[in-house]
Amino acid sequence: MLIFRKLLIAMVKKKRKPINKNLPQAAKQTHQQVKSVQAKAVSFSGPLPPPEVLQNYNQITPGAADRIITMAEKQSQHRQEIEIKVITSDIKNARLGLHYGLIIGLASVVGGVVCIISGYEIGGTILGGSGLSSLVGVFVYGSRQKRKEREKRLEIINSSK
Repeated sequence: MLIFRKLLIAMVKKKRKPINKNLPQAAKQTHQQVKSVQAKAVSFSGPLPPPEVLQNYNQITPGAADRIITMAEKQSQHRQEIEIKVITSDIKNARLGLHYGLIIGLASVVGGVVCIISGYEIGGTILGGSGLSSLVGVFVYGSRQKRKEREKRLEIINSSK
């Protein structure tokens, strides 16, 4: 293909007829037609387009820029409201988990004490001990997870500097 192009360019410059009769019809033409196609791609990120684009929207449809800005403001407000609801729900779920865990842990310890008092020392010890050890295990696991999250956040903050 490259050789064909070089030959075609040489023929067009010198305005000669092709030397080889086996060349395609396009190569046999002595005049060159030039067609130009231009394409422009514009991209942006964020809730609002650049001011030039907003101005173009306004030229096409009067008031379009105001509507676009209002739409972006409403979307931003909506997103913030959803984030607040999610955070509030997460806090509520965490508190409920703590309360239910406390209730279950206390119930197993109290059940173990009741079993021991009733004469079932082995069963009471197992019940109370397992409830108490599971509470301690969950507490330790939660503390480790929080520490890892803090370390990751600190690492992200330090790497962005």
